[in-house]
Amino acid sequence: MAALGRAWHKPRGVLLDLAPAGLYGLALFWVGLIPLESLPGPDFALADKAWHLVAFAGLAGLLSRAITYFGRPSLAAARDAAVVAMVLGGLLEVLQSFTAYRSADWADWAADALGAALAYAALRGLLAAATSQKGFV
Repeated sequence: MAALGRAWHKPRGVLLDLAPAGLYGLALFWVGLIPLESLPGPDFALADKAWHLVAFAGLAGLLSRAITYFGRPSLAAARDAAVVAMVLGGLLEVLQSFTAYRSADWADWAADALGAALAYAALRGLLAAATSQKGFV
């Protein structure tokens, strides 16, 4: 786990630190604002919420790399990324309310926020593993 943590927090340059976050964010908003007949993947009661959770956890993870690129310490970058992902989730819900084919939902935003918070917890764990000789602190 420590090796993964060190690898995650190692700067890699614009192409690997900034571009993925920007492209992922654009793709997330595009998919979030186009008309969809149904969600891809398995069909179960909370599938939509699971997609929101996973999507915004991924966004928070990628944003943390992008924020770290600008010199922010890793733990602060992870926290800031989670907050930015939560705000972007809220923005997406607001934008969906202006479309005729999508609707804003507080539960969707809650799933976005939970995903971002879980990403923060995971990144915090990776950082702890990377900075500890014994693994997790």
